[in-house]
Amino acid sequence: MHAAPTLPNLGEESNRGLYSPPVRRVRATPGVVILALLLSTLRSLPAHADGHAVAVTSPAPASLTAELYTPRGAGPFPAVILMHGCGGIGPNVKEWAVWLRHEGYAAFVLDSFGGRGLKRLCGGSAELTGRMRAPDVFAAAAYLKTLPQIDASRLAAIGYSHGGWTLLTSASTEGQHPDVSIRAFILFYPSCGGFTRLPGSTPILMLLGAKDDWAPAAPCEALAKSASAAGRSVTAVVYPNARHHFDGAELRRLTIVADARGGRGATVDYDPRAHEDAEKQVRAFLAANLGR
Repeated sequence: MHAAPTLPNLGEESNRGLYSPPVRRVRATPGVVILALLLSTLRSLPAHADGHAVAVTSPAPASLTAELYTPRGAGPFPAVILMHGCGGIGPNVKEWAVWLRHEGYAAFVLDSFGGRGLKRLCGGSAELTGRMRAPDVFAAAAYLKTLPQIDASRLAAIGYSHGGWTLLTSASTEGQHPDVSIRAFILFYPSCGGFTRLPGSTPILMLLGAKDDWAPAAPCEALAKSASAAGRSVTAVVYPNARHHFDGAELRRLTIVADARGGRGATVDYDPRAHEDAEKQVRAFLAANLGR
């Protein structure tokens, strides 16, 4: 058995393009070849996004950068704020931004690290915990309200790993931010340890991997169950064969992140079936809660 490769800097700028999406072997009929060439051409086109700056005051004043992907047309568009994981804005986050734009949503990719002088927190998040980072999403929502191409009455947020952990706190403290309204929270493989309740009313969708050894699904399932019993709409979807970062098509095979969990390491792997279903779940959840 071959050992899984070690990837100590998952998601950092220097790793982009290091891994290619897995290739499924199929019989190459003429139609498949034409479609593949078309998709290859479309993916090679640069994804245009406008640069923005978002001022935050917590835990200390900073100016965060962001990229806004908007669909074609005049708008205003419903918008989704994307909160990256512990390695910064990785390929999967940008792929979701492009996917959302094609679905008719503006995607606001917020960089919570660069403006604070941070690069990577996978080995430990003491410098910026999910609780400390939680106000970022409300600052982003307040900023989006100032843009004429955005329908500020239809905002959602998606968080990945550290970003999902962040949104757990955001979803629990939404009552402290009455000036903005986020109508849906979507959490990809968040860390739910330490959470015993989820006060608030905005619907939450959790997308989890049963084989996740970095942010195990069980605490999130228990949290979703207790929150639902308390009257909040919380849905947990668990993919039986999925691991952490299951939507990361840049991963070719099971990979070890050596410094995860304080140096104990954890595995990440792409699961195309989970990724495909996650798109369906996100599409339906956004449509139900943003009125599309």
